[in-house]
Amino acid sequence: MKKIQSASFAVALMFVAGSSAHAAIQIHVAAEVRNGMVFIKGKGAARGAPITWEGGLVATANNGNGSFSFFGELPDDCTGALSDGNETVSVEVRDCTSVIAGAIAPAPLPRTGQIVSEVPGDDGALQKGVPLPSPRFTPSHGTLSDNLTGLVWLSDLRCPALSQQIGWASAMDVARNFASGMCGLSDGSKPGDWRLPNRNELTSLLDMGRRDPALAAPQFFSGFQVGKYWTSTHFSTPRSGSVWIVDFLDGEVTLGFEGNFRFTILVRDGP
Repeated sequence: MKKIQSASFAVALMFVAGSSAHAAIQIHVAAEVRNGMVFIKGKGAARGAPITWEGGLVATANNGNGSFSFFGELPDDCTGALSDGNETVSVEVRDCTSVIAGAIAPAPLPRTGQIVSEVPGDDGALQKGVPLPSPRFTPSHGTLSDNLTGLVWLSDLRCPALSQQIGWASAMDVARNFASGMCGLSDGSKPGDWRLPNRNELTSLLDMGRRDPALAAPQFFSGFQVGKYWTSTHFSTPRSGSVWIVDFLDGEVTLGFEGNFRFTILVRDGP
C-alpha cells in the first residue's frame, strides 16, 4: 500500500459497472485519515447488510436507515470500492497524493489550540497544524470518541477507581482490569481493552488556549480533576523509576516518580 500525504480528503461517488442509475448509498461525512486509515460514514445501504471496502468486510449497516461507519485501508490508487452486496459505488479520494515508494509521509500534527499571539510569527499568530474538529468528541455508551485522533476515552472519571490519586503501578492495574459495567461504561469492552495513555496520546488532549484545565473540550468529561495524570511512558533511562506525567492545570509535561500519587485517565483504540 502506498503512503498518503494528504491528511483530509473530499469524497466523490461514482457508480461502477452494473450498479443502478441512482445509488441509495450516500456518504455524508467526508472521508478523512485517522491513524493512517480512511474513516468513512454514510447511509442508505441495504438494512442490516454487510458493508465491504475494497472487498473486505468492514461493518454492518444499521437495520433502521442503513447507516454505517468504518475505518478502512487507504487504497493504492486513491479510489476504493464500497458495497452493501446489492450496490457498489466507487469512492474517489480527492487531493490524495502518493509519495515515492519507501519515502516517509509526514505525520500531520494538530494545532495546539493557542489563539493568543504575543509577537508576530508565534504559535498564536500562525496557528499551524491540522484544524481541530468540531465537535472534538462524540459521546457513546460512556466513552468519548476523539474525532481528531480516533482514540476512545473514558468519559466519566467520578467513580472511586479513578477519582483518587494513586501510584503508577496501581493505575496500570486499574487500566488492565477495566471493562464495560464500570464507571457508567456500557460499550461491551473487556479487561485488556483499556490502558493508560502513552505520553503522546495524553498530550493530544491538551488545549494550549485553555488553562485550569488545559484540556480540549472539558465539558465532555465528567469528574475530570485539574491536576497531574499518569502516562504509560517511562523515562528513557532503564529502571529509572520515573514516568512521564501531564499536568492539566497549565499543560506542563514533566516526570514523576512511580511511587507518587497522580490521577488516572483511560483510553482504548477506536473501532
